Amino acid sequence: MRICVVGAGAIGGWVAAKLGIAGQQVSILARGETLGLIRAEGLRLIDGGEEFVSAIAAADKAERIAVQDLVIIAVKAPALPALAPELGALIGEKTLIVPMLNGVPWWFVEGVRLGSVDPDGTISNALPLNQLIGCVVHASCSRPAANCIEVKHADKLILGEPHGGPSARVERLRALFEDAGIRCEPSDDVRRAIWYKLWGNATINPLSALTRATADKILTDPECRAWMLEGMAELAEVGAAIGCPISESGEDRMQVTARLGAFKTSMLQDVEAGRPIELEALLGAPIEIARERGIATPALDRLYNVTRLMAESLGLA
Repeated sequence: MRICVVGAGAIGGWVAAKLGIAGQQVSILARGETLGLIRAEGLRLIDGGEEFVSAIAAADKAERIAVQDLVIIAVKAPALPALAPELGALIGEKTLIVPMLNGVPWWFVEGVRLGSVDPDGTISNALPLNQLIGCVVHASCSRPAANCIEVKHADKLILGEPHGGPSARVERLRALFEDAGIRCEPSDDVRRAIWYKLWGNATINPLSALTRATADKILTDPECRAWMLEGMAELAEVGAAIGCPISESGEDRMQVTARLGAFKTSMLQDVEAGRPIELEALLGAPIEIARERGIATPALDRLYNVTRLMAESLGLA
């Protein structure tokens, strides 16, 4: 397959390197120092204590890459509205599109454009829904250098059709990723898998950005813990209303997170690096869906508003 990975950050770099090392025809859309280093030295991957180098093609504009069989979108959610129209150069009638994004994607509620994540409809217009495969990433990677990805914990990808059900094209992608050494699980209900990950991340990420604290400290702080449980209960209510029920308690989910130890959430890492935060995908969109369904979310509203103010004050909104 001709595969283009859009975005050379930690997750995009990890996926591109693994596919390239497996012998796939991979290109990557990157910019600045990252582009130059990938062209000069290749894309380096540190995984399980071993280092690999993948010599893949890199470009700074989609128009310099031909139409692809598979386009993997691994940019931060705030960057996608401006970038999406450019990606048309990569997409033919049979191109599959796999967004590997945090939070609620623009296509999540059928027939509803989520203004929080797709303000002008540019994403929906640029990326055909009938060519899209939903994806949830359960992996933690870092980028010690612009062209180097270090795998901390790679659990799996979850893939599924936006409207649910089994699919031959999902099975084809599952085999592709598995052959590259990336564990991949097909899902008949990928929306529920997306909401479940959001349920665990939507409160702890903003709280970490506000407090600059690692997850272990947030989970043991009584005030933060209470705020998280309120927000998780509201998210569970919204999920039940849109066909994404949550079957476990907030306390149970916190215990799972606590086992990961003193890690920094992705939003805290973005704040420390001076990057725009994914507030709309993680909180804005769930709140928008709740409003559309007439569900009150006072705990999520407070968390959204104070985090937005922090981001605006730091120039990260």
